[in-house]
Amino acid sequence: MIDEIRSSRIGEKCCKYVHSSGVTVCLCPMEGYSTVNAQFAVKFGSEDNRYRINGGDIVTIPDGTAHYLEHKLFESPEKDAIALFAETGASCNAGTSYDSTTYYFTCADNFERNLEILLDFVQHPFFTPENVEKERGIIGQEITMYQDSPGWCVLMELLKGVYKENPIKTDIAGTIESIAEITDKTLYDVYNAFYNPSNMYISIAGNFDVDKAIEVCERCLLPRTPEKLETIQHTEPYEVVTHRTATKMPVAKPQFAIGFKRPDADGKEALDEYVYYNMLVDIIFGDTSEFYKRMRDCGLLNDAFRVSVFMGRGYVLPLVTGESDEPDKVFEEMKKELRKFKAAPPDKEIYGRIKKQTYGSVVRGYNSTETVSQYMMDALLAGLPPYSLVDAAADATYEEMCRRLQILDEENSCIAIIDPI
Repeated sequence: MIDEIRSSRIGEKCCKYVHSSGVTVCLCPMEGYSTVNAQFAVKFGSEDNRYRINGGDIVTIPDGTAHYLEHKLFESPEKDAIALFAETGASCNAGTSYDSTTYYFTCADNFERNLEILLDFVQHPFFTPENVEKERGIIGQEITMYQDSPGWCVLMELLKGVYKENPIKTDIAGTIESIAEITDKTLYDVYNAFYNPSNMYISIAGNFDVDKAIEVCERCLLPRTPEKLETIQHTEPYEVVTHRTATKMPVAKPQFAIGFKRPDADGKEALDEYVYYNMLVDIIFGDTSEFYKRMRDCGLLNDAFRVSVFMGRGYVLPLVTGESDEPDKVFEEMKKELRKFKAAPPDKEIYGRIKKQTYGSVVRGYNSTETVSQYMMDALLAGLPPYSLVDAAADATYEEMCRRLQILDEENSCIAIIDPI
């Protein structure tokens, strides 16, 4: 049965159904647009490093396996998927995050053919000892490249300083040592465990015919025997591992990342945390705040300063990044600023302005086929309705923002610093 889902707030609609194989499909036709974006995702990312099937023994896999599998899935005995997409004029790619892996394409023509290619290569793995070994050097170079990036390294150092058990403290691509353990059998075992239709999702947005999209899905999605997959969850303590971590790299100016640890959260609670703490860090530390102006005027911060919320399955981390000659002083000033706002919360006028800005940013995303497709996929992976982000931004209240401000523990925080060599 196909369900039509409408958002009365923004006047948008999509349809959703579960294919007989178990794959959940969300479709959003966008009249007047010239392109279409399609995504095929599996709820399997780098943090899913322990699992069991049907109550059997716990299996532990090497760090970086999800990312390695993503690389190898484009190959086939004949012509790889990238070459097939090139023939139709589509652009394609894939990405592995901490909690999912997504394969996607964008096209202006040949939509049905491109959808066939996407569904075909994701469902037909081809791993051999030779092609798995060939990829090891390529992924090793990618790992090395990220290790040379100060922005990536300071984030990884922060995650190691914040999280004790959560696997997100380990690089998505793994390490040179961990990927050396990955074999074709490892990939087939993991594929069979996680790439089960009941653990997979499709989102499509843009200029396409819904009936034709459904016809391709009905024809190309393969039946699989459902199995009970259980990922073994970590138990993360409340406290950060350390309040400060530092390393050295060839940078011109010290770089830093500061995170305020929050308890684990999933689904609607994680989404609400994301919305509220995005607003809070913007109000307290953002580029229109008194704090930022004061820190910039005294030379402690420059325009490299950014505020954000790092979120995924099981974690929400309000954070800031930037560069400063005195990052420890910035850290102390930030904690003071949080205490000041707890004693005297921002007034409703400031909150109302930031809420409108946040809501407007979400709604503007509906002008992009890629963003709409991503919104739907994010909701599917989190087990939420398609328009949950819009609703969370619209339903936010001043009183709830103030409550979340009070429970943000400024002392349960960490700073990661990269000093110049």
